[in-house]
Amino acid sequence: MKKVFMTIRTGSNILTLFISLLLSFFVVVSPADAFTGKSKIPPLSTEVHTSKENFESKSDLIKIMPLDDKSLSYHIRLPKGWVKLDNDIVSSNAGTGILRQISGYTSPPRIEPRSLFRVSIIDLDSLVTVDDWFISYMLEMGFSIEGMKIKSPRLVNAQYTVFENGEPYVVRAVITISGARIVLAEYLVHDSMYQAEKDEQIWAMAAFALDSPVNRIAIPMKTFNFVDIAKFDYPANWAIQSPTVTDITRMEASVLNGATLKQSDPNTNAELLGRIDISLVSKDQGLTLGDEIKLLKDGLKRRNYTLGRYIENVEEKDISPLISSSRIDVYEVEGVSKKLAGYEYWVGVLESRSRYYLVRLTTVSRAENFKVWAQNVETYKVLLRSLGPASIATDDGPGR
Repeated sequence: MKKVFMTIRTGSNILTLFISLLLSFFVVVSPADAFTGKSKIPPLSTEVHTSKENFESKSDLIKIMPLDDKSLSYHIRLPKGWVKLDNDIVSSNAGTGILRQISGYTSPPRIEPRSLFRVSIIDLDSLVTVDDWFISYMLEMGFSIEGMKIKSPRLVNAQYTVFENGEPYVVRAVITISGARIVLAEYLVHDSMYQAEKDEQIWAMAAFALDSPVNRIAIPMKTFNFVDIAKFDYPANWAIQSPTVTDITRMEASVLNGATLKQSDPNTNAELLGRIDISLVSKDQGLTLGDEIKLLKDGLKRRNYTLGRYIENVEEKDISPLISSSRIDVYEVEGVSKKLAGYEYWVGVLESRSRYYLVRLTTVSRAENFKVWAQNVETYKVLLRSLGPASIATDDGPGR
C-alpha cells in the first residue's frame, strides 16, 4: 500500500503522525486533478494589435448606475456611436435565482450583425467563489470556456461563445461580485466580425469595473460557540446540530446544508448535499491517534459510506493565527451496500496550543454536481478560516 506524505503548514510531529496513520488506514493512489475540466481551461488571451491610446481615442467613457443602485454602478469604454438600450431591462425585484439583465448598449446599425454590451445580475443564496459560480453557470448552459483568468476569488475574466437567435457570438466577460449579487458583464461580437472587432472588445472589457462594490460576505452568517472555548462561523441557511456539552475535553458539532433538512433522518444518504462535522479534542487528556481515526471511520460507516481514492491535499492560507498547524486532505467516498451518487470526504486536522480540531466535510462530488460541491466547499473553507480558540486568554495565553 502506497503512503502519501505532504508538507504541513507548520512543524508538528503529532499532526504529521496523525496524517501518516490516516493515510495508511485507507486505499490511496496518486492524487487526481481537482475537477479536470477546471484545470484544463486555457488561459485567457490578451493579445491585441491596437494600442490602448488608439482605442481610447475612438471610444467614450460611460458611467451608469443601473436600477439607481450604487452597488451596481459601473464604468466602461465603448466605441463611439454605441446606443443605450432601454428595452428588456428588468427591475430589481424581477425575481431571485435567475440571471437578469439590468443594462445594455448596442453598436450602430450596419449590414453585419450588431455587437452588444450587457450587464446582468443574479442573487446569491449560498457561499461560492466567483470562478466556481462562473464554471457552474457554463456547465448549466452547456457553454465551453475558451479562456479564463482568475484575478481574485471575487473577480474573473473569461471568453466563450454563445448563440443569440441561432447566430454565434464570441463573448468577452467580466464576472465579479457586489454584496449578495454576482455581476456578469458581457461584450458580444458576431463570429463574422470577431477578427475585425477583437481588439475593441478586449480593450473595452479591460476598462470595465464596478465603482462601489459591496465587499461584505454574500449571505447572512451565524457564529457557534463551544461554550467560551472555541467558535466558528457558518451560513444562516445551514442547520446546526450540537449535543449538550457535558465534558469540555471533547466537544462535537455538525452543520448541515439546508436542503438536507428535507430528509426525515439527516444521517441517511438520501438527498445528502453537504455536512460538516467538527470535533474538538483537548490535549490535556492525551490523543490516541488510532482511536481518532476509528471515530472518523465509524462516522462514515453510520452513513453507509466507505473511504475510497485519495484525491488531493488542499492548502488554506487564511487560518486563524491561533492555529499553529493545519492540513486538509480529500478523498472519494463510496457506498457500502449499493451504488450511490459520487461523494467526497474532506478531512481537516488543525492544532492549537491546547487542542486539536478535526473538521470533516461530506459533500456530493464535483463530478456529480459541481454547483452544490462548490457551495459546500466554500462553506467548509469559510468555517475553517473562522475556526479557532475564542480568544488568546481562553486557549493559548502565556503560561498555559
